[in-house]
Amino acid sequence: MLFTLALIAYVAATGLALAYLIQREEGVYRLATAATMAGWALQTIALVARTVEAGRPPIWTFPEAVSVSVWAAVLLELWAERQYRIKVLGAFVLPVVVVLSISKTVAMPGLEAFAPALHNVWITVHVVLALLGIAAFVLNFAGGIMYLLQERQLKARRPGAFYYRLPSLEALDRLTFRTLTLGFPFLTVGLIIGALWAGRFDPLIASSAVAWVIYAFTLAGRAVAGWRGRRAAYFAILGFAALVLTLGAGFLMPGPHGS
Repeated sequence: MLFTLALIAYVAATGLALAYLIQREEGVYRLATAATMAGWALQTIALVARTVEAGRPPIWTFPEAVSVSVWAAVLLELWAERQYRIKVLGAFVLPVVVVLSISKTVAMPGLEAFAPALHNVWITVHVVLALLGIAAFVLNFAGGIMYLLQERQLKARRPGAFYYRLPSLEALDRLTFRTLTLGFPFLTVGLIIGALWAGRFDPLIASSAVAWVIYAFTLAGRAVAGWRGRRAAYFAILGFAALVLTLGAGFLMPGPHGS
């Protein structure tokens, strides 16, 4: 029930955030923020209740892990919105949150039947670090989308409505870079621990490594070749697409990483 109420709040927040993107009315923005915070609070209570009910951290099944990742992404979005003063950030982050929440909710009814025996502190660390990395990459993806939209507006002879609603290209490039540098170490250490624990080929770790290579290539390009702007935005979208495919595989696969 609490997870469902949180999802309803996130859906409402998404609609309000999109309405603010179009109308730019301060009252709509405040309502969107309130709905987002309400959804996050409900999800927090739900995760605590799940922990008490199961007697363990709510990360030992794949749907639970995705739920925690959504929780972290919303918290990071609320922080980044204030830190970087990007009020339209929710319009690009919350739709991803809703899609992930729906995917997790669909898989949740069969949760207990698939619960893996991951009673290991290193696996807990592996999962937590990977989830924090995914949460940061949600914002990295949103920053890339906004950058490409704003760049297109600037190149048009007559800038469209989004031009006056989105931040500057410099601010968006800064957002994508900082979220990349935030998420990459978490994903890296999480993958290393997971690979060492598995001790054998694991399809989900292998698919996650594809996303890691994309993000590593992007960081190297920024450091060595001075990549900025459009190219970094494209790689932010490509890397997140690889992560989404990995999450989708996680819901379908049996085994220690599956649902």
